[in-house]
Amino acid sequence: MKIALLFGVLSCAAAAAAVQAGDYPNIKEGLWSTTTTMSDAKHPPQSGTMCNSTAVMQSIIDAHKKASDQPCKITSMSHSGAVYTEQTECNIGGQVRKSTSVTTFTGDTLVHTEIHQADGAVTVTSDSKYVGACPAGMVPGDFVGANGMKFNILHPEDGKLPDAGKAPATKP
Repeated sequence: MKIALLFGVLSCAAAAAAVQAGDYPNIKEGLWSTTTTMSDAKHPPQSGTMCNSTAVMQSIIDAHKKASDQPCKITSMSHSGAVYTEQTECNIGGQVRKSTSVTTFTGDTLVHTEIHQADGAVTVTSDSKYVGACPAGMVPGDFVGANGMKFNILHPEDGKLPDAGKAPATKP
């Protein structure tokens, strides 16, 4: 399901974007499990796993900095200790949407992110935790949704998020 993969990518991107404020906290390298919920009740909680590391997150940050065609831009960032806050504006379909995300790192094995839309319409909450070593067959950046669909977040040039029934990109 495309929405499950999108939530997983948003969770990773939110954490990566939040740490652009500096002093990236190291996270444990290995398999991370993420559950994402939306307050609007239109979508059930989504979950997935990702072979993740500090280097993977830095790659996401670097790619975001280079891309000039992104619909979202960070307007301000700050951090205090392990809490990172950013303000973002997204232009989607001609509508500008503002949001605030707060990401809290607990040691190197837990990450909690809340993204609040300025209009109060939706809050996205994401909880990620380290669960162990990456299993055989998974490489850094591989994301697997609850429905088993797999793609590598480090290689978006291999295609867009897969549609239901369409094979996802798996290039490491």
